[in-house]
Amino acid sequence: MLGKKMWRDVWENKTAYLACIAVIVIGLATYTSMLMARDNLLAARESFYREYRFADGFARVRAMPLSQVDRLREIPGIGEVQGRLVEDVRVWTANPADNVYLRLISYDTQNPRSLNAVKLSQGSFPGERDEAMVVAYKFLAANGLSPGDSLTVIIEGKKVELKIAGAGQSPEYIYAMKDAQNIFPDPRTFEVAYVPYPVMESLFGQKGLINDVAFTLKQGYAFDDVSPYVRTELERYGLETLYPRKDQPSDAILSQELEQLNKVSRSVPLLFLTISSIILYIMLKRLVDSQRGLIGIMKAFGYRNEEVLRHYLSYGLIVGVAGGILGGLLGAALSASMTAIYREYFSLPGLTGRFSWEYVLSGVMAAVGFSLFAAFQGAKGVLKLQPVEAMRPPVPVFNRRFWMEKIPGFWTAFTVQGRMAVRNIARNKGRSFFTWIGTVFTFTIMAVLWSLTSAEDFMVMEQFTKVQKYDVKISFSKPLPADPAARELQRAGGVKRAEPLAEVPMSLEYEYRKKDVVALALEPDSQLFTPLDKAGNPVRIPADGMVLSAQIADSLGAGVGDVIRVESPWAKELPVFVRVAEVVPQYLGSNVYMNREAMFRLLGQQEAATSVLAAVDPGSVAGLKDAFAEARWVSTIEDKRQMIEKYQQLMASYSSMIWVMDLMAVVTGFAVVYNSSVISLAERKRELASLRVLGLRSREVTEVISLEQWLLAVAGIAGGVPLTYGVNWAISRSLSSDLYSIPALTPLSALFLALAGTVLAVWLAQSWVAWKVAKLDIVGVLKERE
Repeated sequence: MLGKKMWRDVWENKTAYLACIAVIVIGLATYTSMLMARDNLLAARESFYREYRFADGFARVRAMPLSQVDRLREIPGIGEVQGRLVEDVRVWTANPADNVYLRLISYDTQNPRSLNAVKLSQGSFPGERDEAMVVAYKFLAANGLSPGDSLTVIIEGKKVELKIAGAGQSPEYIYAMKDAQNIFPDPRTFEVAYVPYPVMESLFGQKGLINDVAFTLKQGYAFDDVSPYVRTELERYGLETLYPRKDQPSDAILSQELEQLNKVSRSVPLLFLTISSIILYIMLKRLVDSQRGLIGIMKAFGYRNEEVLRHYLSYGLIVGVAGGILGGLLGAALSASMTAIYREYFSLPGLTGRFSWEYVLSGVMAAVGFSLFAAFQGAKGVLKLQPVEAMRPPVPVFNRRFWMEKIPGFWTAFTVQGRMAVRNIARNKGRSFFTWIGTVFTFTIMAVLWSLTSAEDFMVMEQFTKVQKYDVKISFSKPLPADPAARELQRAGGVKRAEPLAEVPMSLEYEYRKKDVVALALEPDSQLFTPLDKAGNPVRIPADGMVLSAQIADSLGAGVGDVIRVESPWAKELPVFVRVAEVVPQYLGSNVYMNREAMFRLLGQQEAATSVLAAVDPGSVAGLKDAFAEARWVSTIEDKRQMIEKYQQLMASYSSMIWVMDLMAVVTGFAVVYNSSVISLAERKRELASLRVLGLRSREVTEVISLEQWLLAVAGIAGGVPLTYGVNWAISRSLSSDLYSIPALTPLSALFLALAGTVLAVWLAQSWVAWKVAKLDIVGVLKERE
């Protein structure tokens, strides 16, 4: 009998229970989908790293004899060592506007399964003397190529045709980035290829030399244990960078994505389960209060307290089981879609969707646990009710005047319905707080999501329109005299301004902290590369100091006025010391900025340039790229406009995900406001029916409840604004890294969109409640026993 009663009660309030279940489904779908996707990424990564022997440490040198690489094995803690040639080349295409590059990496033909080995998916490895290569499979797919085809690349001004022998992938470039300013992968325009070492040394005139070193660590040793000895050994060969696996760009991006999945999969479900528990608690408390007489009758007929309590706990059990199962299954389906999206970004062989009962069952258990706890808190009052007391109507509660009623002019500003709404807010503090906090979270979730979209857009556009104001960047295969290189480019047609730029590898040391960085030597009055301070104003690079990006300053623990110890393979004498003149934000990458004259004076070298920046008329970009495509010392030509277009295409696909998550926030807001309104309607339906009998129309009666919800919604939006700022600041601190820094940005557009979404949620809930008020059975309600 109690089971039939439970199902009848649930059916009568099915919309409220469905809204509660929907909140649980959203939370658990997030939990299961993200943890399954995380496990898929982890399993594929660990398998690929282990089987194809991903290195533990990496170093970049200017030039080192291959025969000297074995000396590193003598360092205690070093396992296997690999020396390679790594060079970027431009792929020649019929369209000079295209910017297509390959990073050529040499490999040992005698031992192709050594460190950072290549997993072959098509074709075969080329012979030792074959001018052929194994190319990343995504590059072939994106450009409509296959093994057996040929590519023409530009090497030191010469066109060289290389045959595509096969397609493959190395664990070193599962996320292929050209540099720190190109953090979004685009396999059509940049990927890696693997060439036999004898062919590489011949093509680049590097007989018996390498410029890149990778090594593994023996068990029980950490990178910091061996790095001082590796550094000492490699400094004689012009050490530029030395870093562990965790700082390797591809692994760092993947590790950060895994960390974010782990954080979000724990915090977001907890938030939604908490909201659903509050909804269920209020619903069960209201149900118990409205069924006092029935509870008294059940106890009078011999039902024990435990049986009555179990009856009301079954409401929570039904909600928890239904929400848990639906959320788990939906999350499993979403995890397959998320894994498919990750396959677009990460080149991880074996990355497939796997179903996990563990997360489905743990999600169901969590949902049932939260729901039963909420149901117990809402229904535990039945234990105290005695049959005689329960069958009597509750004693009316008399409240004092609300303190805001005493404010001059405040009370007179409301209609009769408005005053009833304000008093009801004050008299039901628990329910009012619940509605308020639900609105706060609804607004905050949407505002934060739109803020993140704006922040990412700001990161890129700020960097490419206000800092890097050049149109084209031409990089050289080796440093060239600065002024002649700039003059040569200035003479090209359509070039309005040309500025030399030197990117110098440095090692900074302050107190006990050390950091390998790239220092940018800028023109004293640079107009094409202008770092900005926190206020967005251009920073003039001083003649006697160094400007640090905020990430590097934080890593070193250094600030303005501190003196930093500097080492560089370009310096004639070591060490040198430089004062920190300013710290500036940088959103893509992390660099050090110095005056070009001051830097080379400090290094004791003639002024040189590793690239030239150019401001070019829009119609002349293609011609400029065509003119310098086969120049001997030109390695890459970067068109900033294409980078911006690539980013905009990426954000267009990303925006659909934001809309889906915002829809979830609207559903949550609807569930919170609707349940609060339904509870208020159930508690006050006799009062509302009396108002209808006294002559008020249905719309006027609805105002009593709707005004109450709108007042709480306005207060919730007001509370959500500062919370949004706080959450955005926390996200900025937790997700920023050396590769990128997310600004703690909360634009007005994000707040207005969140406002619109919150208003939509409240309006939908109120429309539903208005429909229920219009269907209110006035006679039936008024005939109920007091």
